[in-house]
Amino acid sequence: MGNIFHKICLQLAWMLVKALVSTYRFDKEGLEHLETASKHHPKGALLIGCWHEQLLGFLAAHAGTFPYMAMASRSKDGDYAAIIASKMGFTPVRGSSRKRGKDKGGKEAIDIYISGMAEGGRGGITVDGPKGPRHVCKPGIVQIAQRTGAMIVPGGAFAERYWEFNSWDRFKLPVPFTRIKLRYAEPFAVPEEMSVSEIADACRKVEEKLIALEKSAH
Repeated sequence: MGNIFHKICLQLAWMLVKALVSTYRFDKEGLEHLETASKHHPKGALLIGCWHEQLLGFLAAHAGTFPYMAMASRSKDGDYAAIIASKMGFTPVRGSSRKRGKDKGGKEAIDIYISGMAEGGRGGITVDGPKGPRHVCKPGIVQIAQRTGAMIVPGGAFAERYWEFNSWDRFKLPVPFTRIKLRYAEPFAVPEEMSVSEIADACRKVEEKLIALEKSAH
């Protein structure tokens, strides 16, 4: 019974999101940075990183543009993200970096990303997800960039009006008919071999670029 109820909730969530997304308007800047990143990789692969709180706006802005791979955790919350991403034309990759006695699929998810990007796939990652801390970039996006040679493109989807949830990420749900400003920062590449401190520096670089994008959008 619980499983059936969960499936009904997933479908209702998608119907609500579909109705909301159809009303959004988008203002896009920095698309040339995607082109730069795509040209850098032999098969056009690239990695976009955004904050977890902007997930819906980001998915909405990219729907129908390219079959991006989207990371979603192996949890009930991740189920919602996965089905919404799938319905919007993305390829959800299930996994989590969190460990509670065993790997929750993080390594497997990264391996799937690597395989997909080897064929020219594009990846989208909420760099502080799935459970935070908020606005702290985790090393996953850097590790994938290391293994694929793809450039990292920090990006932001800033809704002019939104409802903010009382969650760890302060999730922002754009209100109907609002305008969403999609912004990309200049991409950067990372070397294949990196020390722990160099990976941490790359994560801070992602954070700084995302913070700068938000300031420029307001």
